[in-house]
Amino acid sequence: MNRKTHVNAWVLVGLLAVAVAIAVFSLVYGARAGGEFEGADGQAEGTIGMVSPDYEPWFEPLLPELPGEVESGVFALQAGIGGGIVGYGLGVLRTRTRQRREAATGATQAPATAAGPTGH
Repeated sequence: MNRKTHVNAWVLVGLLAVAVAIAVFSLVYGARAGGEFEGADGQAEGTIGMVSPDYEPWFEPLLPELPGEVESGVFALQAGIGGGIVGYGLGVLRTRTRQRREAATGATQAPATAAGPTGH
């Protein structure tokens, strides 16, 4: 393992440790703050009710109120789709960069001989 790969591995381990620490901290902090995972929609509805009690919504939801498990599943599906789109985009960008680098390297390393494919 060369030095650059070794450094990259430690950077990855450090980033994973930071991600785990953030997740644990947010769960502990949330448990101390009341423990309820309240969505932004409910908070916005309460604020709108305080600011403008006579507010009428423009439309009704397409689906009735879903149970918590179904709602969590739909949210996880949305997150998975979004993660797939972001991952695909990053893969496309990385591939383009690699192809451009290979094209630039290949153009500078072209053979200098004018001989044909057989070498005669």
